[in-house]
Amino acid sequence: MNIGILGSGPWGRALATLAAEAGNRARIGYRGTPPTGFPGSPNLAALTAESDLVLIAVPPSAVREVVRFARPGPGSRVVIACRGLEPETGGWLSEIVTSESACLRVGAITGPAIAAEVQHRRPAAMVVASSFQEVAALTQKALHSPTCRIYTSSDLRGIELAGAAVSVLSVAVGIADGLKLGVGVRAVIVTRGIAEIVRLGRALGAEPDTFRGLAGVGDLIAAAGLTDHPGTAAGLALARGHAVDAETVSKAAALLALGQRHKVELPLVEAVAAITAGKLKARLAIDGLMRREATHEG
Repeated sequence: MNIGILGSGPWGRALATLAAEAGNRARIGYRGTPPTGFPGSPNLAALTAESDLVLIAVPPSAVREVVRFARPGPGSRVVIACRGLEPETGGWLSEIVTSESACLRVGAITGPAIAAEVQHRRPAAMVVASSFQEVAALTQKALHSPTCRIYTSSDLRGIELAGAAVSVLSVAVGIADGLKLGVGVRAVIVTRGIAEIVRLGRALGAEPDTFRGLAGVGDLIAAAGLTDHPGTAAGLALARGHAVDAETVSKAAALLALGQRHKVELPLVEAVAAITAGKLKARLAIDGLMRREATHEG
């Protein structure tokens, strides 16, 4: 099977590794410098047309532009393999594919698969979701191997939300670690963060179990265990008083705005958004969260 991967960064190369491990032919679509060690093509539209499945592995802010260059058609199957909402609009990345092209068959994949570990052939697992069973089945065939288990789901909205949430909640974990608050606080962030996203997921019609599985809890635990995970690393930098990149700031702001639109309170996400935007010091944000009124767990 021909697998096209749009994005030549570490995650794009990791996906190419997984596709090859599963016995498929993977090519990386790139703009600029060709990827080393992998077959590639600078012609995104031609690569998309020749692929049985296309995986988009660029930052959320670049998805719209990449889709415009790739021009997937009615027969294309496209899976979002990056985490987050579109920063400028707060929109779902899967909907960008369908609004910017003739493609209808879309999906999203996320879970505790770390680029560096994948490239070292360490065990991993992910969940792919789509309203089209064909897309989920093809993705499973494209990436499932003895080194990576791929599970399928029909909860596309839940999988996309889980990915967006982990990219923000992992920043909170990094902040707590940077402030040396202990493993107990890390556990609080993981569990209460997931509780926040379950509430938002319910408001959006997503399945609560999606966030309690690989795409939510599993992915966040993996992020919490890696100091070089993008979210955790950003949190560590914030705890030291440094600024973070615009992509991290926009991810937190977009997720908070989504909660506000649906009138769902997201205290942890709100704190991360304020810290990343430079509106609140990390230590003060943690103190504010701990002083919140006691309530029933749920």
